[in-house]
Amino acid sequence: MIRRVLYEVGRAFRETGQQLDRVGLRVVDKPIFKEPFSRHRAVFNLFDKHPTVEPNVFVAPNASVVGRVTILHKSTVWYNAVIRGDFNDVEIGGFTSIGEGAVVNTSKSEERTPDNATRIGDYVTVGAGAVLQSCTVESHAVIGAGAVVMDGAIVENHSHVGPGSVVHPDQRVPSGQLWAGNPAKFVRNLTPEEKASFEIEAEAVAETAEEHADVFLEHGAAYLEAESRYASVVDKLESGDA
Repeated sequence: MIRRVLYEVGRAFRETGQQLDRVGLRVVDKPIFKEPFSRHRAVFNLFDKHPTVEPNVFVAPNASVVGRVTILHKSTVWYNAVIRGDFNDVEIGGFTSIGEGAVVNTSKSEERTPDNATRIGDYVTVGAGAVLQSCTVESHAVIGAGAVVMDGAIVENHSHVGPGSVVHPDQRVPSGQLWAGNPAKFVRNLTPEEKASFEIEAEAVAETAEEHADVFLEHGAAYLEAESRYASVVDKLESGDA
C-alpha cells in the first residue's frame, strides 16, 4: 500500500514537470511541439522492477524500456523498439543497437527453465523489426532485420543471422558463420573483413545516435537518488525499523 502511494506521488510530480516543459516550449516558440502532450515515457519502472540505463545510452522518445533491463554505455534503442524486462532480466552490453521496431523480451521462468533472461553482448547490431526472446547473443554479432531468435538459442560472437531468419529454440549459431532461413541453417563462413566490420558499424551507429540525442531535452539523474531514498524509507517502514 505504501509503495503504491509513493508511486502515485512521484507520478504527480512527473506530470507537473511535463506541464512546465510545455510552457517552456511555448516561451521559446517551438510550434512543432504545440500538440497534445504525449504521456509516453521511454524508460520506466514496472513497480519494483527498475531499468538501469547508463547516461550516454540513447533511447528514442517513442521507444519503451520497461522493468529489469540493464543497458551499458553508448548503446542505442531506436524508434518504436520495445525492451521488456517484466518476467526476467534483459542485459545489453555497450555499443549495441536495437533497431527500429525491434522487440527484446523474456518468457516466464519454469522449473525446467529457471533462467530465461535475455543477454546481448557488446557491439551487437539488432536489425529493425527483429524479435529476441530469452536468448543469448554474444558480442560482435549481427541479427538481421526481421529475424527471430527464440528461447534458449545462442548466437555466438562474430556471427550473422540473416534478415527474416528464424533461430529456433535451443539452436546454436557457431562463431564466425552466416546462418539464414527458417529454420536458420549454415550458409557460409564469414570473411575476416566482415567480422572486423561489425565493431566499426556499431560505433558508427553510436555516433549517429548522438545527433538524434542532441534534438531532445536532456534529463538529469537526480531523480535516481530520490527514488533510491524513497525505496530505503519504504523498506524501513515495512520492516518496522522506522
